[in-house]
Amino acid sequence: MTKSAERSIHSLAQQSYIIELFVEKEKINMTIKNIMPFVILALVMSVGEAAFAETEHEIYTTPYNGTISGTVISSEINAVNPEDGANGILGNFAVASRKFGHVTAQAFVEDIPVSTPTGNCKEGTDAEFTLGTVRSIHRFPNGDLLYLNALTRSACLDFETLTVHTDEEGEFTGGTGRFAKATGTWRITGAANLWVIDPSVQFFGPFSGELSGTIITPTPILKGK
Repeated sequence: MTKSAERSIHSLAQQSYIIELFVEKEKINMTIKNIMPFVILALVMSVGEAAFAETEHEIYTTPYNGTISGTVISSEINAVNPEDGANGILGNFAVASRKFGHVTAQAFVEDIPVSTPTGNCKEGTDAEFTLGTVRSIHRFPNGDLLYLNALTRSACLDFETLTVHTDEEGEFTGGTGRFAKATGTWRITGAANLWVIDPSVQFFGPFSGELSGTIITPTPILKGK
């Protein structure tokens, strides 16, 4: 074979290789073009799902503050510790709230006597009590209910004035309507006067205090809605 023929064969081989590379490149480009819309769609869906998840877990906080006034009366319920002889107390009261208006409420309170002072009551307190249970239901003007559960409580009784000073903190545990998934925390401080007491320590009297709290919900709370 002549040198001229060898050069021709070598040139044809190079051209064939270049053509193969070009064809392979075009195949890759076509593949990229074909899958790119799906890649973009997957990215868009991923971002959308992340945004939805973030929105789904968004929370709204609403202050719940107001002045409390009402009455307390002893009951025959003794659910926490029947052996201690300390029956529960029923509270009927209202909350004057700037945001929600006039809220009515009922509460059941059962205290446990404290044998050794805890320091929660001022010096000279005649009797001290701690939390047994406190559950209350607040009814809002549109009929929605909000449930409260106490986590801590102190009650300090002065025999001379027949006054009980209280301080309790707790959590919101749901309800109805706007408050179906409500959480959050609250605090109530106040005082009750024992106007009427019989020999069996049944009593009745007024109660007043202050409520401060924050309601947490997955959707905004609109007044009157």
